[in-house]
Amino acid sequence: MFHKYNNLLKRYPYRTNMATTGILFGFGDGLAQHFFPHQNEDGTVPAYDYHRTLRCWCYGTFFFGPASVFWYIKTLPRMVNPFVPAASRSTWSSRKINFFDISYRLVVDQLFVPGLVWIPMYNVVLTVLTLQEHPLEVAYEKLQRNWWNVLTTCWTVWPAFQVVNLTFVPVHLRTVAANFCSIGWNCFLSSVHNSKTHFKSKILEEIQELDDSATNFS
Repeated sequence: MFHKYNNLLKRYPYRTNMATTGILFGFGDGLAQHFFPHQNEDGTVPAYDYHRTLRCWCYGTFFFGPASVFWYIKTLPRMVNPFVPAASRSTWSSRKINFFDISYRLVVDQLFVPGLVWIPMYNVVLTVLTLQEHPLEVAYEKLQRNWWNVLTTCWTVWPAFQVVNLTFVPVHLRTVAANFCSIGWNCFLSSVHNSKTHFKSKILEEIQELDDSATNFS
């Protein structure tokens, strides 16, 4: 089975990773709802929200899946450290060159991409999928309140994994490896994103909360 799946990743990187990513994002939301449920105002635990899981599946399949393939498989491996001159590359060992190139890729991947791409995309897409009247305002408010906290938490989780991923994992398997590692991370993101205290504000006090509008997805 692994051999067949490995061949699919090589032949159809976008389609195969999109299918895998969607399943794992949905699974992460399922874990969040099961282990970290948000209580109603009366203290009761709401029923399982299948629409919320479906939104996470859609995000993983149609947004993060293809974007991660483009970044981790098509773009990041081609980056070279611009601070290493050509003269040095002609004399250094391949191991030393790889060290500096991987270090540069890791800095770009962790310092810029999460805060500028992944976190905003997650909030905007999942908020828009609720089909609210003012989804961009809700997404903006959510980013204002939790962008930095999520980003700093990301820096405590992902750099160490990405060192291993960018150094030892074959290029066509890097998105899959990141997705399996991110099951717990997806659980965290889903829990934070759907927290009722995450987006309460005076600006949006008249906008219905995300959890209460989940049924509008269908």
